[in-house]
Amino acid sequence: MQKTIEQLHKEFLDYALFTRGLSQKTLTSYRASFHILMTRFPSLMPDMLVPDTMAEFFKWLQTRERIVGKGTKQGVKKSTVATYWRRLSKFFDWLKTRKYIEANPLKSDLLEFPAVRYDDKKYLHRSDIEKILGAIQFNVDWRSEFLRARNFAFISIAVNCGLRLGELLGLKLLDIDLMRCELTVRGETSKSRAQRIVPLNTRVKRDLEAYLEKRRGQHLTADYLWVADRSDGKLTADGVRHAIKVISRESGVKFHMHQFRHTFAVNFLHNSGHNSFKLQSLLGHRSIVSSAIYTRCLPTEMVRADVERLARLDNTL
Repeated sequence: MQKTIEQLHKEFLDYALFTRGLSQKTLTSYRASFHILMTRFPSLMPDMLVPDTMAEFFKWLQTRERIVGKGTKQGVKKSTVATYWRRLSKFFDWLKTRKYIEANPLKSDLLEFPAVRYDDKKYLHRSDIEKILGAIQFNVDWRSEFLRARNFAFISIAVNCGLRLGELLGLKLLDIDLMRCELTVRGETSKSRAQRIVPLNTRVKRDLEAYLEKRRGQHLTADYLWVADRSDGKLTADGVRHAIKVISRESGVKFHMHQFRHTFAVNFLHNSGHNSFKLQSLLGHRSIVSSAIYTRCLPTEMVRADVERLARLDNTL
């Protein structure tokens, strides 16, 4: 009996989880992209996976109307199209390897990967960071000084260590070593599933020490580093989103957590001589290509001095 494409995708997800060790977040993104494909083609079968089918899918993706908030919006950004393309292509490669299809339809000469312009600002300027930290420290009327210290240290680590939100929330007290000035991101909390050590600079160490002193005064027993507002439980992503909403309103800076990771990457590249290999280790990327992508975010003012130095070189050509 021929397997349905839904059954095959489930097998692909099992392969991605148990053989490749991909994170649940990555699997969720694969599942979501496949769901959108099936929304357009509810009766899709493996033999229908040809370039014409995928061309029709991406045309539909960029023209369909979606409900956003209280209104509607048509289409998606090219970067979103590229994201769907990459996720689905992984599945199609898996199908081809197991001979369920003859070829990956997204690798046909008849289709062209979307040209994405990464001119949107994903990093935060120094002035934005100062406004955000200033709002946490002075503007927001937190329910307690414990919350003020927690939120300040949380953002400080995000800015200075470049952790993903899941990695931040997954930190435990035992993962922090203030004597060595480092923290451990455990494999089970990392997208790459690999453990890594991230150094703490003096600013982060000071902010963490201030938070931990307030935390001890709360007489908490939770083994997680970040605890919730009114309980001894772990801080959740919803709790973080609520805090960001408050901070954004009081600081006047519209931002989301992943921008701190981009900000860390851009600042590190600028101050390390554009060393993508070191950045790969710090960010926990499987591939240097993922780290090198952050070079596209380098603002003009950060590379102007490097370009100006070329004018002082002897013309030996």
